[in-house]
Order: sequence, then structure tokens, then C-alpha cells
Amino acid sequence: MAEPVNFPIRLTVTGAVQPGASLKAVLLIGHPMESGFRTMESGQLVPKNVIEILLVRLNETTLFQAATGIGISANPYFAFPVDLSQTAPPTGWHLSVNWVDDKGQRGELKRELQ
Repeated sequence: MAEPVNFPIRLTVTGAVQPGASLKAVLLIGHPMESGFRTMESGQLVPKNVIEILLVRLNETTLFQAATGIGISANPYFAFPVDLSQTAPPTGWHLSVNWVDDKGQRGELKRELQ
């Protein structure tokens, strides 16, 4: 089971939230994304620690899933469109972001779109 951690996740959504709209989402995850190639002053390698899977969903629909690796910088930034072409569900729209890194740590954020 993955262990939850308290790395900050920021999700900003711009645009009018209404059926048929296209919004812009910007996601920033505070994560060190250590490649395993960097060395400390002692000469010892800093252990690898990267996000392996990132999943973004609109309600129950997957917007995208990314398998990241050592080529992604620390505090990864993602920008993506959110299409609200469907009719609003009775409970409204919500975005959820989930990630898991190679140490078994995980992060999650849920945001209601209003």
C-alpha cells in the first residue's frame, strides 16, 4: 500500500465552468524528483525518488495518465485542457489528481469546479 505524504499540490483552473466550455488547468506538484545520479558532498548518491504514475480525472473520466521518469524536473508542472462538453452532472464537476512515486509515497488532490 502506498504511503500518503504531504508534498504540496497546486491546481489552478481558468475559464467559465459551464456545459460546453473548455478550461485550462495548470498543475504543480512539489516533489524532489531525484534521478539517482546526483551526489551529496560526501560523494554518496542521492537515492532515486521520482513520480512514476500521474492520473488526472474529471469526475469518473480519465483526462490523462502519465508515466513519468527521471527526465522530469523537480516540482513538475503540467498544463492541460479540460473539456466540459457534456451536460453537468447533478453533483457538478470535480477534478482529481493522484500520483505515486517509486518509494510508494502518494499524493492526492480533489477540486470542485465552480
